[in-house]
Amino acid sequence: MKNKKLLTGVATLTALFSGFAYAGSTTIATKYEQTFRENQDYKIKFGVGHVFDNNMSLAFEHQRRWRDEISGSSELAENLFGIGYSYTLDEAKRWSLQPKLEYKFNPGSETARPMLRLNYKITDAWRVGARYRYEYQTFREGGGVRSRVNRFDGYISYALTEQIGLAWNPSYAYVLGDSGSMYTGEDDRWEHEFSVGYRINAANALAVTYKRKDETREGATYNAGRHNDAVQLTYSFKF
Repeated sequence: MKNKKLLTGVATLTALFSGFAYAGSTTIATKYEQTFRENQDYKIKFGVGHVFDNNMSLAFEHQRRWRDEISGSSELAENLFGIGYSYTLDEAKRWSLQPKLEYKFNPGSETARPMLRLNYKITDAWRVGARYRYEYQTFREGGGVRSRVNRFDGYISYALTEQIGLAWNPSYAYVLGDSGSMYTGEDDRWEHEFSVGYRINAANALAVTYKRKDETREGATYNAGRHNDAVQLTYSFKF
């Protein structure tokens, strides 16, 4: 069933990309993420996204996670599909609004995530934004309470030069009702992402992101009461 859903989704996106490839731009990105505590996570991500001339966008990302032997966890494969649109709100094109719907699934769960992002261009160098996401678990293996989460993101970016950019993305999330808890052991958590991007040319770009995570719950088997931070390396190609 999972493979059928994946193949159907990929086939649909492939048809759309090929049918409208002449319009807009496509970006292919590969990412490697790793944590450094005693139960290290290794994640490889591959994504492809297309923005059409009419400001509609489509995206697909496949992620695989490995853990070292000490954790005893098997590898995890997860897929994400997204569709969105960008509205320009003023003649100067400083304000924009981006509604988007994402759907992700892995062998143990499926999640729908509608969201809305507001962007503002302060100057050619400075940009800010805010995003709200509602995350609802549509399927959970073995039944039980399905997770429901409110997520809030902030964005600040600065173009240091024409090639180098800096960004900060603070994120706050909390579970709704009796739908579980975060890795903090509480019903909420904070995370921060600090990124440095380097545009090699119009097509190629690199980025390094440091992910500062909230403290893991005190009773956790691994990393109890500690920050299990991560570093992510990204390479993207745009055409």
